[in-house]
Formats: sequence, structure tokens, C-alpha cells
Amino acid sequence: MGRLRWGMLGAWALLLALAGAPREVREARGAVYNLWVLDGGVMAVICTGTAIQTEEGPAFLTAGHCVADAPNARYYISQAVDPDVLVRVRLRWWEFEGIEAWKEGDWAVFTLPDNWKGPTLPVCRGVPEPGEDVWAWTGPLGMLPILRAGMYSGELHFPDSPEDEEAVGGMPFVDIEGAGGSSGSGMLRLEDGKPCVWGVWVGAFTRKPDGAIVSPLPPVLRGQ
Repeated sequence: MGRLRWGMLGAWALLLALAGAPREVREARGAVYNLWVLDGGVMAVICTGTAIQTEEGPAFLTAGHCVADAPNARYYISQAVDPDVLVRVRLRWWEFEGIEAWKEGDWAVFTLPDNWKGPTLPVCRGVPEPGEDVWAWTGPLGMLPILRAGMYSGELHFPDSPEDEEAVGGMPFVDIEGAGGSSGSGMLRLEDGKPCVWGVWVGAFTRKPDGAIVSPLPPVLRGQ
């Protein structure tokens, strides 16, 4: 009964977000995947991520903390609509030095198979301006992704907490509904009228004020 109730709430949230999102953002759902890990004989879905287009070809982007505990494990991706179809992906490079150094980066890039035919999203050339509309296709994990609409608020800063400022100060913050199970989701904006990925959802505040902490992407992914 509880699972059904959450499923109905998720469906309503998705319908409301879809109603106000540009068509191109709605269609970006096709590039959203769940990330699975096979480690120690146990298979589990651990994060969300996005198929992106890079100068070196298609790749899969998620959060670095999703792989930090088992970088040598076997990883797969699947879409929630068809979880039995698993695609093997290989970890190429990642960055995550712990919460105490979060602002140094929290992202992971996987190589997709040579015969990859699925849709991909481009990496944004720039980052949003404060007040700009942004979106994210997020978890809960293993369920149909939910489109969440938000607004880029600017960089996080903690003038009254040197420790927090050292760890997180300067990271992008999005005014959006916080949601558990969303780590690794690509943060989207529009460039030239088309959706692109400008960052990775790595953390969230689920109580007021709601919001997502975002890891910027390394310049090399943006062609810089």
C-alpha cells in the first residue's frame, strides 16, 4: 500500500513538472539511466546519471561519491522503464575527495559501449545565471525518473562557519525540491533552445529551504 501511495505521488509530481517544462527538457528523459554496481557478488542500483556527448564520444555521467567506495567494481546502467536490460559501462575517471573537500569535485565519467545507439545530451558551454530556470530528471532510485524544475540561486557560502565554507563554499546551489535518491542526476539548462548538462546533483536539503547542491563539471568536458 505504501509503495502504491508513493508511486501515485511520484506520478502527480511528474505530471505537474511536465506541464510547465519545455518540450526539449521533457524529451531529455530518454538520456536518463540508473547506475548499478556488481561488487562482492551483490547487484544493487546506487545512483542516477545521464548519457552525455563528449569530444571523445558518448559517455555516462554521474556523481563521484557513487563510485568512491568501489572504483574497481563492475558497473551497469539501465532505464527504469526496462530495468532488465543492463548495459555494461566502464569507469574512465572520477573525482571525490570526501565531504570535507566537496567543492573540489564530485563527478564520475564512464565509457559507453562502442555500439551505443541511445540518445545523449550535450555538455553545456557555460553555467546558469542566478535566477535562471534549470531542471533535473531525478530518482527515487529504481523508479520512473521525476522531472523537477528549479531556479539557479548562485554559489553556496557559509560566512558563520569556516569549516563548512572550506568544504562546500562556492558550490552551485539550486532552489528545487530536494529529493532522496537523486545523487548523480544531471542538472539541465537551455543553451540555444536545447537542453544540456551543466552539473551533477550531489546533495540536497529536504527541509525548508529545499535545494540541491551541485558539482560543476571539469573544464575538459566543456571543451575548455
